[in-house]
Amino acid sequence: MQSLRNMFPYQPTWSNTRINLLQRCSRAFVLRYGLAQISSNHPQGQLLSEAFRIQTPWILMHQTIRDVVLDYVEDYTNGTVWSQGLIRVRFKKDYTRAILGRNKIIESLQNYDLDSSFFQITYPEDHLIKMGVEICINILQHKVMLELLSDGSIERKEPTNSIVKQKVRLYCSPDLIHHGKNGTTLVKLHLYGRLSAYERINQASLLQLYGNADSTVIQFTLERRKWYIHKTKPVAKQVKQALDLVHQDIKHMETSFSNVNKNNDLTKVPLADTYRSCMHCNVRFMCPSRHGYENAKAEQLTLMCE
Repeated sequence: MQSLRNMFPYQPTWSNTRINLLQRCSRAFVLRYGLAQISSNHPQGQLLSEAFRIQTPWILMHQTIRDVVLDYVEDYTNGTVWSQGLIRVRFKKDYTRAILGRNKIIESLQNYDLDSSFFQITYPEDHLIKMGVEICINILQHKVMLELLSDGSIERKEPTNSIVKQKVRLYCSPDLIHHGKNGTTLVKLHLYGRLSAYERINQASLLQLYGNADSTVIQFTLERRKWYIHKTKPVAKQVKQALDLVHQDIKHMETSFSNVNKNNDLTKVPLADTYRSCMHCNVRFMCPSRHGYENAKAEQLTLMCE
């Protein structure tokens, strides 16, 4: 594998997924954004890359919700309005394809002779399809979404859309950008539970960077199958505070990478704080916690105190 000097990009990169993984487990973060990326031609690097592509059926359902909603909006702007029946058909088709793609990745991992208990083949579940369709219809019929669709123009954005601010590449793109009589509105679908007021303001402040200082941010947050809507117009102070937090996150990322020496030794990289973070980790098969979380923590503490 390549050396540490190539692990961290010359231009620091920040995203919600990166910092969330770092907060859950520094080891998993280093494996995903370090060794897996720089070692793509090495068998172990290939294994890591494929393992991280596997998502749970629950997450795939939420990803499909986002894709179907954005496809609907895109077609709507081109003059095509889907019926509820078409929404059901599209969701079932897209979700089934996502599940089959997941299974295909798992089958490819059999070449690495992994314990089959780490990854399980699954199939589309009717109750998840029904739930996903219901959630899609609810947001597309929501008053706020209907107002956005009926006025001005609206375009979808991809998660891969990035911007550079203060020499940091940020991946925190809105899902939709709306241009109307009241100016630019940035729309984000947050699918994994309600954010605290503090987290919501920070996210909105970074989203506003994709518009201008007068842009409004609308966050659709899904919690227990119900959509909550928050409209925010961050001020300059809030944007600065959010960017300050990004720079703090970057320092924590750099610290995690610096714990890996030139031989890619992970013994100095901390394990997750709790076993709960390990339960659904895609790289647990490469972690000492697979033999017992408490023992692994004790052994690592001994190594770090040497």
